[in-house]
Amino acid sequence: MEVKKQKAAIRPVPGRSREAEEEQLKIITGIAGENLLKAEEELSGLSGQLHDLMESYGPKDKEALSMIHNTQVMYSQSQRALLRCRKARQKPYFGRIDFKDDGRDQEESYYVGRVGIAKSLSEPVVIDWRAPVASLYYDNTSGRCSYTVKNEGTYEVDLRLKRTYEIENDRLIDFFDSDVVANDALLTKYLAKNKTAVLGEIIATIQAEQNAIIRKSPKMNLIVQGVAGSGKTTVAMHRISYILYNYEEDFRPQDFYIIGSNEILLNYITSALPDLDVYGVRQMTMEQLFVRLLYEDWNPKLHKICPVNNAGDVKGSSAWFKDLEDFCAAFETASIPREEVRLEKNRVVLMDQPSIERHIYDQRGLSTQEKINRLNAILMSKLENEMAGKYVTYPDGERKALIRQYRQHFGKKVWRGSIFSVYEDFLAAQSDRGKDIPHHEENVFDLYDLAALAYIYKRIKETDGISEASHVIIDEAQDFGMMAYQSLYYCMRDCSYTIMGDVSQNIHFGHGLNDWEELKALMLPDGREGFCLLKKSYRNTVEISKFATDILCHGNFAVYPVEPVLRHGHSVNILQCSDEAHMVSETERTIRKWQNEGRETIAVICRDMDGARAVSDMLGQNLALADSDPKTAGFSQGVMVLSVEYTKGLEFDGVILYDPSGDHYPPADQYVKLLYVAATRALHELTVVHKGDLTDLIRVPAKEKSMALLENQAAKEPASRRERRLHKVPAELPENGHRRDGQPFQIAGEEIESKGRSRILRPDVKERPVNPSLWHFGDCPKISSLQAQKNCVLALTHAPQGAIDLPIRSLKKTKKSLYLSSGQGTLRLTPLAPNMIRVQFKKGEIGPFKGGFWERAVQVPPVWNVRAGKSVIQVETKDLIVSADKRTGALSFLDRDGKILVAENPKIPRWIGGENREQTWNYFDWEKNEKIYAKGILPDDRERMNNKARYISFGGMKMRMPLVFSDRGYGIGVAGEQTVMCCAIPMYGMYLYADGKDEVDYYFIYGKTYEGILELYKMLG
Repeated sequence: MEVKKQKAAIRPVPGRSREAEEEQLKIITGIAGENLLKAEEELSGLSGQLHDLMESYGPKDKEALSMIHNTQVMYSQSQRALLRCRKARQKPYFGRIDFKDDGRDQEESYYVGRVGIAKSLSEPVVIDWRAPVASLYYDNTSGRCSYTVKNEGTYEVDLRLKRTYEIENDRLIDFFDSDVVANDALLTKYLAKNKTAVLGEIIATIQAEQNAIIRKSPKMNLIVQGVAGSGKTTVAMHRISYILYNYEEDFRPQDFYIIGSNEILLNYITSALPDLDVYGVRQMTMEQLFVRLLYEDWNPKLHKICPVNNAGDVKGSSAWFKDLEDFCAAFETASIPREEVRLEKNRVVLMDQPSIERHIYDQRGLSTQEKINRLNAILMSKLENEMAGKYVTYPDGERKALIRQYRQHFGKKVWRGSIFSVYEDFLAAQSDRGKDIPHHEENVFDLYDLAALAYIYKRIKETDGISEASHVIIDEAQDFGMMAYQSLYYCMRDCSYTIMGDVSQNIHFGHGLNDWEELKALMLPDGREGFCLLKKSYRNTVEISKFATDILCHGNFAVYPVEPVLRHGHSVNILQCSDEAHMVSETERTIRKWQNEGRETIAVICRDMDGARAVSDMLGQNLALADSDPKTAGFSQGVMVLSVEYTKGLEFDGVILYDPSGDHYPPADQYVKLLYVAATRALHELTVVHKGDLTDLIRVPAKEKSMALLENQAAKEPASRRERRLHKVPAELPENGHRRDGQPFQIAGEEIESKGRSRILRPDVKERPVNPSLWHFGDCPKISSLQAQKNCVLALTHAPQGAIDLPIRSLKKTKKSLYLSSGQGTLRLTPLAPNMIRVQFKKGEIGPFKGGFWERAVQVPPVWNVRAGKSVIQVETKDLIVSADKRTGALSFLDRDGKILVAENPKIPRWIGGENREQTWNYFDWEKNEKIYAKGILPDDRERMNNKARYISFGGMKMRMPLVFSDRGYGIGVAGEQTVMCCAIPMYGMYLYADGKDEVDYYFIYGKTYEGILELYKMLG
């Protein structure tokens, strides 16, 4: 059973003697055993239910199918729960932390394990390694330290004990305190084991610098430079597990893409994920990802993928991508007419050239075809307005003719061209500019061709974007050129990235990454805070590490420093053979020797695939070999025969470098990196077999020199501070209102409880800032200001939905909020109480919303659900229904009897804009017979708003939330921190305006009476 929060009562601190520890192991093992029995019984019961349902109902019974589906889901979840219980029973924990929290009177103690173990939901005995408090085990030795809980803040503690255990077969073999045994010494004991054993112990041996990366916010981009053997792939896998555990409301397994350089590496990664409680993550090569982004345009029966050839040095560069950008921009210019559109009958200008240019610029993130569709929609709207005017009459025949003439003025609704033809035109244009490159066969494409095609699809053709991953993890990132990254960044601009690699291992020297500078400029535009270093190598013995470093010293390029863990082993064995047959026999003899010594994973590494196939055929006559086909092989025990390229990211107990001759590895930088990769795959044993023509990279000692280091490019700012600055998340305001132990999180302020029993935390009045607005409550705006806003913004109320693109395209429900995505942005609905819902809207896809002063934390969230129909999506609480029209994106607020309280304007529900400052408008359809008020400072201070426009913020005073309320029993609290205005004059539009905001943000409250509205309003402050 997983436990993320501890109960309020503090668990007694166990004794620290061996006898006390053995007693604790006995108790915890018993609890784990009981949990395992319960999980087995539950799974057995569900299996019986599922069997009975399958036997009792036919395939056409819809109700039964729903029951079967639900039971199958529960069965799958129970299977995973059973696996967790088995892990807990097999080895219940590996660590322990005793600490004194500054906010507590008593000392606390927790064991740390691969999964949590508890007697019940409120009695944890072992905490999951991913829990926030578990970071104390990984990051610190005894003494003053701290840990951070997402959306809560940082806890200062005195760590009094950090202990690591060796447990086998329910027996306590030994334990080590961090202040007694050096960390590296304990780590060395684990690393000396075989590869499969090391994988089983990896969670217990995560190091502080690895843990820091694992626990970084998934909402920021990371680039991790890690030397060979630093645990980059391990960090990537554990980072996914950590994110899914701690950010379950924001990320699902299917929201992750794992990108690797080959199938063997990907199979290795995904085979290890279930052991980390991760299921359903999608993995693919970079080529497969770009094929995915081509959607219906890729025909697997017609189109084929091939390796990158020598042209990759050109096609993989940033300069090539810039040429493609310019070509597509020119294509768009030629595709969209810019001339003014004027009616011949009365010479009325429907759209002038500046407005056309402005729209194209404002919608620069959209494809050419989408811009055409929106321009056509705007033009048709203006044409309909003109024909409906009272000054000029248009007979029916003339009206139909004009509609036919202008409905596709800017272009047809669907682009009928071919992205492949556009790409051919681009290549021809490049050739004319003297940038001719070798072509593949027809319909055959390499990585950088696919990257270009994906960009062309997104830039020119796409009209209905499909949501892809929320977080992309790229392993062996140095193997891909900037062309791939720039295209990927454009095509999947709304997700975050974790990018892992080592530029010293770039085997595609011409088009891969030899430094991180360009990628940092692309992925970390606001600074280099997301750049991390892993300098310590845990893989190789000292002897193997020195051998590999000597190879690296032959290169003429800057490197990142390597700090090996001091673990000694056998010397590297270099065997000179007389001929090929002798090399094969020595290889076979060495393999058998290692197998007799218990080495479980062995690799024979050849220069290329042709050589690997030949050696495999020869060795296979006398040895049992594991599958080494790059398309089908998975990392497993046994002997694999691979080319260097397909060993990337892997490690083996023993490695044989087969025939590293001067022809295979000449003394040039790209071959230095290639041979360095091969040598650093070995954990314990490394042997070189050759025929006397050994490469100078091994035969000749490298000249002593001071290698140029790249170390000082990492950011120095503490992660916790920079993440808060980047995402503007107030660390002191918890989302759930609880500490990690279940106790209420205390802040300077008040705790308010509504009749709906939801509790909301509000800040102390004394801590409120002053509203900087120049306008006081009740001030009248100038008519010229209203007219200017009408001219700039309210004209959009007559535009069709295509002009502002608010129709709902997709939805995502989390535990706390419903996200509705449109082409314009993301709408978030968050029920805070049965009679209160927060409405937020921001431009762009799902991502962090700004909290600001009016952010509120819910201690007891209300019960709510979502219903999605053909034309509407509804959020329902006990007292309210909020209905979103899929066609317009407009919201309607109803009581539980279905009576409409108020609705947003369906033509333009909301808008974010402003030329020189951030501004938002929210338009409502207030009815003529409805009485609208704005609340002043005192409870009885009400300003009647019908047919008026007034400033309703409190300039120069301590911050108060502006409130508009109706005699129908509802109120709208605007989360504005500067000027807020209410306009209820139909001729100027009926809206709520907020200055200094780039997100629409208001609270809809349904108190039924004015007194009820005030009670809810007090909850918001």
